[in-house]
Formats: sequence, structure tokens, C-alpha cells
Amino acid sequence: MPKVVDHDARRERIAGALLAVVRRDGVGAVSVRSVAAEAGLSVGSMRHTAASQADLVAFAMEAVAERVAARVATRVAGWRAERPPTLDDLTDLCGEVLPLDAERLAEAAVWLELVTLARTDERLGRVSAEAHEGLRRLAERVVAALRPAAGPTRREEEAVHLHALLDGLALHAVLHPGLVDPGSMAAVVRAHLAGLATPAGDPGDR
Repeated sequence: MPKVVDHDARRERIAGALLAVVRRDGVGAVSVRSVAAEAGLSVGSMRHTAASQADLVAFAMEAVAERVAARVATRVAGWRAERPPTLDDLTDLCGEVLPLDAERLAEAAVWLELVTLARTDERLGRVSAEAHEGLRRLAERVVAALRPAAGPTRREEEAVHLHALLDGLALHAVLHPGLVDPGSMAAVVRAHLAGLATPAGDPGDR
């Protein structure tokens, strides 16, 4: 009988191997051959996932976006329906898109490299745009939870600010890892969210 291949499991195996190569050797070391070796697969067996360097680049971007989205969905699914999310809940939710550990730092490093290529690559550009919109929706969700009485204009403004803060912290962590530690990033996000949590009916909302 033909061998049955679990393609989802193989995708996750390859994604994990790709990030392991980045953590150990940097983005420049990523290739079909190096990732196959890390995953314990033959180069030929990767043909359905990433048969070429271009395919691997696209796969890497899609894999990072999928991993982040899955973490966010898992975090939200764990909230209890009988009470609104707390400040800690919302801080942890934002932390899922920040490089707070080695795995997420590798994801962010890969993403930074690829989002630059996405400016001139239509396939990557679509993935980049979808991820950007996903982060904006996350920011909007957080703002809505903290400022339920705010009008649409204020919510949009605050979502833009939070989105920019998360992007900026991730960029700093990748470019200057020795200057930005996970604890500081989490503290900055928590302080920003605490500042948003104002009483309902704030006269400044519109």
C-alpha cells in the first residue's frame, strides 16, 4: 500500500526545522537542503511543501503567520465567557505577537527578512498584507475590551497606536536584541494597555 503522509504534521515539522536553523545559524543559512537536513527529511521529500528556494521563502512566511494566528486563537479560546478579559489577559494576548522567547524571536527575524522581500513579490505581499490586517484586528479587539464606551474614531486611533507599538517593539528586539529584553517589552505593553483602561463614558471618547 502507498505510504500515507500527514501533510499538516510534515508542514509543522518543516516549519520547526526552519526556525531551528534561523535560531542557530541565522536567516542566511536557510535553504531547502539545510531545512531538510534539520527536519530529518530528504530534499526530494520536501517537494510538496517547498521544492525550490522561492517556495521555501513563501512557506516560511506562511508558516510564521499561521503559528502566530494559532497562538492568538488558542489564547482567546481560553478566556471565560462569563467575564471580560482582564488586563493580564490582554497583555498576554499582545505578547503572542512579540518575540518574548527564542522561538518567537526566530519567527520575528524570519518575518523581518521576508516582509522586505514582500514589497516586490506578489505572493509574499499577499501573506504580508493578511498578517498586517490580522494584527490590526487584534489591536482593535484589545482596544474594544479596554474602551467599550469609546466611539469608532477613538477606537481606530488607539488601535493604530497599539499596532505601531507592537510592531516597533518586535523590530527593536530583532535589530537590537541586547537592548530590549522580554520583560521590558511586556512591561511596556502592560503600561500602555493600563493607560487605555479608562472609565466608561470618558468624555474624551468620540
